[in-house]
Amino acid sequence: MSDQERNIDCPEHGSAASTLVCQHLAAGQGLGFHVGPDPDAPDALWPDAWCGACEQVLSKEGEWNDAAVAYADFRILCSGCYERVRLANWPRDDAALSELVEASMAYLHARQNELEAHYRLGTYPRYDWHQDPAELVFSDQGKPKVIADIQFVGSVSTRSGSWMWSWANASLVESAKSKVRQVRTYGDTHSLLKLACGYWQAEEVDGWEMTAVAAYLLKAKGAYRSPDERGFTFMILTDVRWAQ
Repeated sequence: MSDQERNIDCPEHGSAASTLVCQHLAAGQGLGFHVGPDPDAPDALWPDAWCGACEQVLSKEGEWNDAAVAYADFRILCSGCYERVRLANWPRDDAALSELVEASMAYLHARQNELEAHYRLGTYPRYDWHQDPAELVFSDQGKPKVIADIQFVGSVSTRSGSWMWSWANASLVESAKSKVRQVRTYGDTHSLLKLACGYWQAEEVDGWEMTAVAAYLLKAKGAYRSPDERGFTFMILTDVRWAQ
């Protein structure tokens, strides 16, 4: 069904990607939020979405036949409107997310202290990260000192004020982000919006919180943040060793 390869003009958000949602989501609140994975675009930022009632009809019909499609009566929204509708209808559990973030931040804080005590990562004048191999190298005067295996978690854009999970970022090779898909699965299973959705409005603190969650769930050795003129790239360190 999806038709998200073109932009539409929205009075509120201007030119933005087109999305499809059922008629009920478009004007509703607290109706549930269901999406169907598209084999051709499994990491779509704004996949086709429908409410709980449409999900019941779809389950009864067994497929998107004429009856199910007629009941859903899909509407085209821009990506900005889609995100507002998603926030209004997603079954949120703020307490569960807060508890997870709190435990994750405590875990990451302990790991960061251990890393600094043993490897002194903050003392090296240069670092370089590479997608292939997925490594972060700390060096001094051109000589590698510490090497870390990494997984990219995501990025915060200070221009758009947004977070994008690495698994939704097509510019990253799969081997450098594959493990982070487990965080997405956790979010899907526990209906945690910020973990399950590839893109949402965010600040730098959100980047650290999501990185902490990834480190906690994947039992990482630590994390690192790389700034640039567009924002920040966050990664977890899955293994750390002295350079030979």
